Amino acid sequence: MLLLFALLAGAGAAAFFLFKFATTDGDFTLLSCGQPRRDKVDGKVVWITGASRGIGEVLSMQFASLGAKLILSARNKNELERVKYNIVSKHPDSRVEVLPMDLSSDEESLKEVVHAAESLFSSAGVDYMIHNAAFERPKRGVLEETEEGLKAGYF
Repeated sequence: MLLLFALLAGAGAAAFFLFKFATTDGDFTLLSCGQPRRDKVDGKVVWITGASRGIGEVLSMQFASLGAKLILSARNKNELERVKYNIVSKHPDSRVEVLPMDLSSDEESLKEVVHAAESLFSSAGVDYMIHNAAFERPKRGVLEETEEGLKAGYF
C-alpha cells in the first residue's frame, strides 16, 4: 500500500514538472521569476524598438497590460499603428505613442528621435528601453565589406 502511494506521488510530481516545463517554454529559470509585477511597470515609460511585429509586438501588449506608457518604434508606421490599435482595443486605458525610426539612419537623425521620445509623455523621459529592432544591412561577401560597415555592425 505504501509502495502504491509512493508511485502515485511520484507520478503526480512528474506530471506537475512536465506541465511546468511545458508552460515555461522549457526554461525552468522563468519559474523563479514569478508573475510579472505591475507595480514595477505601472505608469513607467517603456520604449520598444522593433515593435511592429514578432517579439516586439508581444512585448508591447504585455507591457500595456501591466499599465506602462508605451513608445512603439520601427520603420513601418502603418504596422506600428496596427499594433497601437490592437493594444488600445484590448487595453482601452493604455497610453501608446508611435515614433517611427530607422536604425540605419545617420547619428543626427537618431539623436532627434531620442529627444522626441524623451518628450512624448510630458517630458517624463524614458524609464525602460527595450532594443528589439534589427539593423539590416545589405548582404555582402567578406571581402566586399567596408570598414564603415564593420564599425556599424560590430562596434
